[in-house]
Amino acid sequence: MNEGTWTIEPCERDALATLARELSLSPTTAAVLVRRGYEDVAGARGFLEGALPAHDPFGLGDMAAACEAIRAAVAEGRRICVHGDYDADGICATTLAVLILRELGADVDWHLPSRFDEGYGVREETLSRLAGDGCGLVVTVDCGITASAEVAAAKALGLEIVVSDHHRPAEKLPDCPLVGPYRESAYPFGELCGTGVVFKLGQALLGADSEALLRHLDLVGIATIADVVPLVDENRGLAIAGLRALASTQKPGLRELMKVARVDPAAVDAASVGFRLAPRLNAAGRLGHPEAALELLLTEDRDQAARLAHRLDELNRDRQTVEERILREAVEEVESWPEAKQQRRGYVLARQEWHEGVIGIVASRLVERYHRPVVLIAGGEREWKGSGRTSGSFDLHGGLGACSDHLVRFGGHRAAAGLSIEPAQVEAFAAAFAEHADANLPEEQLRPRTVIDALVHGSELTLDLCTELARLAPFGLGNPGVTLLVAGCELSDVSTVGDGKHLRFRVKDGPRDAGSAIAFGLGRQLDRFRQEERFDVAFRLEENRWNGTVAPQLVVKRVFDGEPRYRELREWLAGLWREGAEAWPPEAATIFAELELGDDESGRRHLLESPAFRALLEAPPTLAKAA
Repeated sequence: MNEGTWTIEPCERDALATLARELSLSPTTAAVLVRRGYEDVAGARGFLEGALPAHDPFGLGDMAAACEAIRAAVAEGRRICVHGDYDADGICATTLAVLILRELGADVDWHLPSRFDEGYGVREETLSRLAGDGCGLVVTVDCGITASAEVAAAKALGLEIVVSDHHRPAEKLPDCPLVGPYRESAYPFGELCGTGVVFKLGQALLGADSEALLRHLDLVGIATIADVVPLVDENRGLAIAGLRALASTQKPGLRELMKVARVDPAAVDAASVGFRLAPRLNAAGRLGHPEAALELLLTEDRDQAARLAHRLDELNRDRQTVEERILREAVEEVESWPEAKQQRRGYVLARQEWHEGVIGIVASRLVERYHRPVVLIAGGEREWKGSGRTSGSFDLHGGLGACSDHLVRFGGHRAAAGLSIEPAQVEAFAAAFAEHADANLPEEQLRPRTVIDALVHGSELTLDLCTELARLAPFGLGNPGVTLLVAGCELSDVSTVGDGKHLRFRVKDGPRDAGSAIAFGLGRQLDRFRQEERFDVAFRLEENRWNGTVAPQLVVKRVFDGEPRYRELREWLAGLWREGAEAWPPEAATIFAELELGDDESGRRHLLESPAFRALLEAPPTLAKAA
């Protein structure tokens, strides 16, 4: 069974050699940087250093007007309410905004909506209640950019509003100061998460070098990773600085959360945040009210922090149980569809009994399984709620917009979005969404495609390379984990682990042992991997610490059926290279020219980077006889 296809972008040899030489990098790491767009030395050095860019916060929308409104409210003693959202980004953004306003001496309160009572976003009823309670200014965080009617109604009641948000706006913008990439913002980076936008507001209010603000980078790092924004440019700097702050955080809530999540502060990384900390913060809003997570982040009391952390841990276990049930039911439904429906390029699934708090996670897992956009819809008392995810080039937010005649409301990002819908419209929406996806999603994106960062030989897989590649972290959207590939391998000592779910084996690249590999979830392919065949193995290279030893380990992503003649042709060409140019037939001369082989090892390239060599692999097997 072939696991889809793999692809690799061309790599300019001179740029590769220059980076390797000037930055003292291996050719493999230099090739990864070049393929990811960091071709010049300054850009690559800046990426590796991961420093925070000095982007002026006052270029981010109506920042000056927002600061003026906030300072005036503080000076006049008016009560300020921070209106947030119920996911990890919204909770961290609310916490950060409250802490920033406290630094200014504000009389500050907060409001987090319940997913189940209020739903997403800013509601007119909520703003009316806040005005009636004596609130003078509402600062929205991670929400509000589509609330033009709600803002207008609030202003009519005398309530002042400042919106800080990072989501896509509607056609009409709210009539108030907007902090974010809006109104032809001059800001050079438009991919901040909601908490990142609040951090820039904090820079404008407290100063870019404020020690009080820098103490809260732990919150910004968690939100940036949790909200799956591209980890490049300013987000990369915020994530790196945030992880460093998290490692030494003094917030009792975060320390207790790491304890219950079994995260070592000294080793906290993007994976720890994405798979251990963020899910527990999200669990409160998914299954109940998000206030427990907010209180955890704000509390200074260690005992209270411990109680709240354990509560979030319990909610997260409940969330996992519900999630697995919905996933199982959704897969069964898709597998029961007729073939024609399964071939549609966009899926919509709906059940009244599904839990709206976890359908977004399930949608993500279905995207991984079926390689197409998925929207899951859960029932409610009146309107039903949906959550969608996608990958690749498909614009999910644009897709919902194309089907908006069937929706009550929708909002979100290119890759993730939510919606409200009347139950009677679900079937028509599902048909319209599938039709839009059929017309806008290229067929090649439906097939699993593994993007390779660098082709390597087994001899290169060292601990030094592990350390060097780790400098490219944190990994996530826009900066995925580095995927390497060893071609034409033999697999040995193949066995199952983890109750037969996973595989462990050794990879042999020619005469060399390339190292130990672990392939999660591939236990059922034991018989395939025990065959005496060649394979192309795509993997991440990581340190494996076990029983007091440290060694490189191949964490397998995909195993592809290899070309049987790869090894034979490689050895034939190696022999010709040693003999000299006078012995080269035209095929070999073309391959060597395409690879630009020379004495400079820093710019060396792999055989599979030669189009002529790949064509030779696919040609009828006559070359051996000619040789």
